[in-house]
Formats: sequence, C-alpha cells, structure tokens
Amino acid sequence: MKKLILATVLVINVVIFSSCEEKQIDSQKPAINLKTPAEDELIKPGTEIHFDAMLTDDLALRSYKINIHASFDGHTHSAGTRAVTDSVAFEKTWTEADFIKLGDEAIFGKKEVNLYHHHMTIPAEIGGKPLKEGHYHFIIYCTDEAGNESFLAREIEISYNAEEHLPH
Repeated sequence: MKKLILATVLVINVVIFSSCEEKQIDSQKPAINLKTPAEDELIKPGTEIHFDAMLTDDLALRSYKINIHASFDGHTHSAGTRAVTDSVAFEKTWTEADFIKLGDEAIFGKKEVNLYHHHMTIPAEIGGKPLKEGHYHFIIYCTDEAGNESFLAREIEISYNAEEHLPH
C-alpha cells in the first residue's frame, strides 16, 4: 500500500512539474547582415536596385520589409527611432508579400534566411516629372515571431550619372 501511495505521489509530482515548464521568452531582436546595397552606392533612376541580406533569429523569423525614401532634410535613423520627413521625392515600401508574389519563399518560422532580390525598381519619373537626384535611405526591417523588430539603414545616392546595375 505504501508503494502504491508513493508511486501515486511520484506520478502526480512529475505531472505537476512537467506542466510548469518555463516557456522561453524571446526578447532578442533578429539580426540583419545587409550585403548590398553598399553604403553610398550610386543607383540610376529607372533601374533595379540590388538587394542581398542575411536575416537570422535565435528562435524564428516572421517577416521583413524594405523602405526607400529621400533624406534631403538630413534626418537620420538610430535604434529605436523612426524619422519623419516632409521632403520626400520618392518613397516606397516593399513587403515580404510583394516578393512572395514574385516567387520567393516566406521566411516565417525559419532561423536563418538569405535574401537576394532584383525586384525593386527606382522610378525614372514620378507623375511625369524626373525623379529628384540625391541621397536616399534604404532601410530593411525584420520582425521575429515574438514581435521583436530590428532595422538597418543605409544611405544610397540616386543619380542619373550612375552606371546601370547588371544582374548577377
């Protein structure tokens, strides 16, 4: 009888302690290794911008997006802030869904993904007017499954004197 009681208590303790396992809390932001475009890279209007990046997370990635906008007013992007500008000559955001429509795979649930795109065209004109040349910000945002977001910003220069990029 004592063995039965001891065995029952042991089983109950195992069930209680196994159901009280700590869930891992993800507070680590995903990492972004942006290979291209390079800092201060020249991009010719009307051409596609080359984008190559490695995204990693300790548990699982969720999504990413890319934004390009003018930086004529000299604003910057530092960790934890997002700049607002009223001097935008060109601004566009490409979401992961845009790239998936073109045949790319989703990154959801993966720990590491290498992205390589040539699907982002810098317009030569907007509303019939030539695109304003100058400095622009190229920003990639990455979010993990827990909702942690990181971003990386590069300055690029849009110029009609830039050489046209050739696909690799």
